[in-house]
Amino acid sequence: MTATTVGFIGLGAMGEPMAANLLRAGIDVVSCANRNREPIERLIAEGLREVAGPAQVGAVADVVMTVVWDEEQNDRILRGADGAMAAMKPGGVVIVMSTVSPTYCKELAAEAIETGLTVLDCPISGMVQGAVDGTLTLMIGGESDDIERCRPVLEPMGNVAHCGPVGTGQVMKLGNNAMVIGTFGLIMEVREMVAAQGMDLDTFMTFLNQSTGRSLLSETWRLPHERITLTGMPVKDMRRALAAAEDVGVTMPMITELLEAGADNNEGPGTS
Repeated sequence: MTATTVGFIGLGAMGEPMAANLLRAGIDVVSCANRNREPIERLIAEGLREVAGPAQVGAVADVVMTVVWDEEQNDRILRGADGAMAAMKPGGVVIVMSTVSPTYCKELAAEAIETGLTVLDCPISGMVQGAVDGTLTLMIGGESDDIERCRPVLEPMGNVAHCGPVGTGQVMKLGNNAMVIGTFGLIMEVREMVAAQGMDLDTFMTFLNQSTGRSLLSETWRLPHERITLTGMPVKDMRRALAAAEDVGVTMPMITELLEAGADNNEGPGTS
């Protein structure tokens, strides 16, 4: 894919540095203001082109990437008369980089085929620093040929990990996040027991990370001293994982129990 124009919608904490890396790689990037003009203004200084809305993005883009919160926001950007897909030329590619359901991506892909478009699902992992450094893991689902022709506009943002057909990128992301969230919940339970038994938590973590119970989370995350509940993105991702399991008749009792434990205003670990 040469001389590609990327339409990038969703310039939040993750999206802005991702779009910046595309611009720095010499890729033509077009976007529209969504909730906040400040990222647009910063990226215009780096060469971003601004248009009026999603339809105008779709009209000029060969590839449209979305990095927004949920399926409702993706629908608002992509579907309908004012959405990007209705304005895209046949042969265009939509890359859904939000964390949504596998079923949503499959349905969107089937809809896109009718107008000559291709949909790839490509949720991302690596946190904000990975977005800044261009080292994200791009968990992508779709046909190999479609992914290869998009590779030049994916690699400036990170490492392409082809997971299988459309929807499997979301399966990979939801599975990864369920592991992170489940591990976090288990570590917090164990730490509460350890502290209540009178052992110093720093000592416990030092020896845990020399033992078989260690994990990336225990080794790298700044864990709170007291057990907290999960809200925001972790809760959304747990619900997505449970819905994906229910769709195929699988139960996830550990994740279910963690989700049903309740939530308050504390924030758990991000899982992007």
